[in-house]
Amino acid sequence: MPVADVLISIVNHENRELVRACLLSLPAACDGVAWEVTVVDNVSGDGSLEMLERWFPEVRVIANRGRLGFGANHNQVLRPLIADPARPAHAARPAHRPRYVLILNDDTTLRAAAVTRMVELLDANPTMAAVVPTILDEEGRAGVSRIAYPDARSAWRCDWTDRTEGPDPDGFLQGCCLLLRVSAITEVGPFDERFFLFYEDTDLSRRLADAGWSLGVCPEAEVVHLGHASVFKPGLAEVTPKQGHRSRYLYLRKHEGWARAELVTLVGRVLLLVRAAKATAGATLRHNPTSSDRARRLLALARLNPRHPIPPDPLAAAPARGGARGDVATRPGRR
Repeated sequence: MPVADVLISIVNHENRELVRACLLSLPAACDGVAWEVTVVDNVSGDGSLEMLERWFPEVRVIANRGRLGFGANHNQVLRPLIADPARPAHAARPAHRPRYVLILNDDTTLRAAAVTRMVELLDANPTMAAVVPTILDEEGRAGVSRIAYPDARSAWRCDWTDRTEGPDPDGFLQGCCLLLRVSAITEVGPFDERFFLFYEDTDLSRRLADAGWSLGVCPEAEVVHLGHASVFKPGLAEVTPKQGHRSRYLYLRKHEGWARAELVTLVGRVLLLVRAAKATAGATLRHNPTSSDRARRLLALARLNPRHPIPPDPLAAAPARGGARGDVATRPGRR
């Protein structure tokens, strides 16, 4: 078997059918490229592990016994690649090291030759650390591949209107389908695991850019991304916005400084309280349960202290498998 050019890392969270479709799209997407795939199962209870064993015995599987965040999950694949061989790693360091790692969501399907085209772009640009494809929605409409880095103004606009950062040709690369050069990740480090959810791709893009690497988009490569298929599942809808606010605070504190992060939090809390009061008034006058629910959610965000980690959601453990948070069971793929 040829040495892999690309190691593909997919995190699955109770998306059995979506991850199956994603895996089925890989052979055509990697035409002419040697590749391997690892699926990190993030405490799924929907039969995902059984499906993987039956349909994809060649796929290496890491089965978490406790729920981890986006970056921590993918780092289980990244860290062994960039670890000092003299130090023990979480998993055995592979006999060969792929040149690239593809970070891929379970709610994506790749179009034919998508990975091939991205590899060709990185091969032709040795100073480019990472590339994303054209991101399409279910209807085939092109979305945003690069997004503006957040700052105080965009944070306050989001707190007042829910409108997030817009497209920016010099912005960060979306993490739903992100091809990374292993040598660049070795230089700057993997995902920062303090970001449980959101802003981990923003932080990594900024660290790569600050280190002098360029970032790119490959228009010829296409991926269909359903979007938020995991993070807004029942039971997660309450905690997901809170994780986003905490991650934004951590990003601003890391890259803009403590004072700026605190100011953004203070002003944002005022904006959220005003919105919550308006929603409450609307719910009272119109007897509107939707406005009442919106007021409750806004008030919860206003009360959030982003300095403190958010407790795990009730579904964050898998008692049937045992083990502590972060423990894993691995199943090597068969070739």
